[in-house]
Amino acid sequence: MHSKVSLAIDFADAYPQQAARVLEQLASTETSAFIDSVPDKQSASLLASMLPHVAGRCIAALPVESARKYLSGTNPKTAASILRHVPDATVNSIMKGMRRSHAMRISILLNHSLSMVGAWLEPTILTLPHNCTVGEACKRLQEGNYPDFHRIYVEDGEQNLVGYLRLARLIQEKDERPIANLIDPCPPPLRSNVPLDSALTNVAWRESDFLPVVDRHQKFLGIIRYASLRSAALNLRETEEVADTSGIFLDLAEACYIGLAEVMNASLSIEGNIRKKGV
Repeated sequence: MHSKVSLAIDFADAYPQQAARVLEQLASTETSAFIDSVPDKQSASLLASMLPHVAGRCIAALPVESARKYLSGTNPKTAASILRHVPDATVNSIMKGMRRSHAMRISILLNHSLSMVGAWLEPTILTLPHNCTVGEACKRLQEGNYPDFHRIYVEDGEQNLVGYLRLARLIQEKDERPIANLIDPCPPPLRSNVPLDSALTNVAWRESDFLPVVDRHQKFLGIIRYASLRSAALNLRETEEVADTSGIFLDLAEACYIGLAEVMNASLSIEGNIRKKGV
């Protein structure tokens, strides 16, 4: 038995996507028990590979401490997509003990409707303070473990977007030089509460494949990529079309039911009249 369990864990580690497809077909209690039995990093990987609504059921079946630990190992966008399928009371319990920065990024996503830009942005974006030097900036980049460095956003002391730096230019400068002299202006940011379809028509996409996102107070929240935005809008339209079709079907069913009821009532009325006449 031990060898079978080890084999299952090794398979899940090597092929998380395939393992996720298998786990999705099991009962939530079985899936959550398996996820809770493997190393934490692997648990996070499996949850991220599962369909969000299935992963949400597993999270709801896990102890709060375990759920919090595994979701802390996923990126905020993945965690938010899973938590959308978890009861509010459980979500609040999970979020309370999370690292503050991680919980805040997840909250930003959860607080936006799926039809808005804010629900699809990438909040885990390394930013730099506007008053640091090139040497300090390079050190922050090395420690940040952020994979996308070709455009590095710069904020002032109040989370307002100042501009961005190009990595190629940054590494050519002397360590003592202030980065303020190297900042390029950003394209106009998107508001987080803008509908997806409206955001897709923004002319700024002609110049960049991703844009900064700000809240209603112009505070920088993260970025959104055109590909992610377009995919989200298409998925939302498909979901709405299914809902519309379901609505039409229900309307037809209701009309048929009403029509049938009227026919039955008319039939009963005729039968009653015949009986009264003694036919």
